[in-house]
Amino acid sequence: MSNGTDNPEFAPSWDPFDPEFLLDPYPTYARLRDEDPVHRNPLGILIVSRYEDIHQVLRDPHTSVRRFDSGAYTPEHMKVLHKRGEDRPPSILGLDPPDHTRLRKLVQRTFTPRSIARMRQRTTTIVDDLLDELSKHATDDPIDLIADYAFVIPFAVIHTMLGLPEADVERVRSWSHALTQTLEPYLTPEQVQAAIAGGDHMENYLRDAIAWKRQEPADDLLSDLVQVEEEGDRMTEDELLAMTNLLFVAGHETTVNLIGNGTHALLRHPEQLELVRSDESTDGTVADELLRYDSPVQTSGRRMMHDVEIAGIEVPAGELVLTALGSGNRDPIFWGETADDLDVTRTNANRHVSFGSGIHHCLGAALARMEGEIAVTHLIRRFPDLTLAAEPTYNARIILRGRETMPVSLNRAT
Repeated sequence: MSNGTDNPEFAPSWDPFDPEFLLDPYPTYARLRDEDPVHRNPLGILIVSRYEDIHQVLRDPHTSVRRFDSGAYTPEHMKVLHKRGEDRPPSILGLDPPDHTRLRKLVQRTFTPRSIARMRQRTTTIVDDLLDELSKHATDDPIDLIADYAFVIPFAVIHTMLGLPEADVERVRSWSHALTQTLEPYLTPEQVQAAIAGGDHMENYLRDAIAWKRQEPADDLLSDLVQVEEEGDRMTEDELLAMTNLLFVAGHETTVNLIGNGTHALLRHPEQLELVRSDESTDGTVADELLRYDSPVQTSGRRMMHDVEIAGIEVPAGELVLTALGSGNRDPIFWGETADDLDVTRTNANRHVSFGSGIHHCLGAALARMEGEIAVTHLIRRFPDLTLAAEPTYNARIILRGRETMPVSLNRAT
């Protein structure tokens, strides 16, 4: 199947089943922005690809995040997962106001800039300790940057930040990995079953952790969440479980992709790599530019709850609209003629839409940005001869874009 990006006779199409599109969606995005910015794909899904249109949808207060109520095609095995989700605690990702407003207000009282600043030194220690371990590899012994580095850091950071009890890291990581796949619109029956099993295990693990924190509170985020109160309002046990699950799972997987995607981008742009390595003044912009250039989150959906016009196209109430975040981040109408260039000194890079926008803007944005900055800059400065040992493989996901494997040679200087 072809998306037609290399043949002008074909109309551009956002095709989530095209392996070429999943490998490199950016040529398709460019054609969609130019030729069909409010695009209906063969599955009947409406996708907007220009920066301003994406902002319009995400910041519209008359929308809903309950995207799975759509009449769009949903495989039977996915309906099983969605039905099971209805019996689980609600995630803030799937809540509209006023429930969303209430829970976000409670969490924001604990997920503060001060708590992120407190984690910066801990994150630096985690990263530097891991780099010390990696430096023991022989010069000619490649590592997998994803499994051996990008996965390890955010897992350790969120585990430390929440103050979770010691656990079998590999097992908990496998549960988390299975659960993040539920963010995707299409899964195989095997992936659905893995997600269900992972969800059961993760729920039991986190329920035990919450009970422990009630008995022995400490200076950590989970203790704060257990105790947080606003005008007499507190989270219920199920709401607390859902919030902890979201912070643990979603906060981990997206940061893995930021580190992997960002390092790969720098390795493909040696002049930018050298700039970051030699100039610490880029630390303030590098994470946002890496997020903009190859976003870990490629799409976000909203259901329009009123008739609306987008780029001159009438969209009726009830329509599900996907915003192509990765496309908006490369829109030359907004970013100018350097939109497709990697520029770690870009002063407005923080205006990317990789964290969404509007009331659902990512709660963990500051944490992810901080982790990505430290992980990438410390890596390339510790190992100045870092190179790809083989081409990366991709995870072939529609929403969460990342490298599955990324063999690199550290070439440790002696």
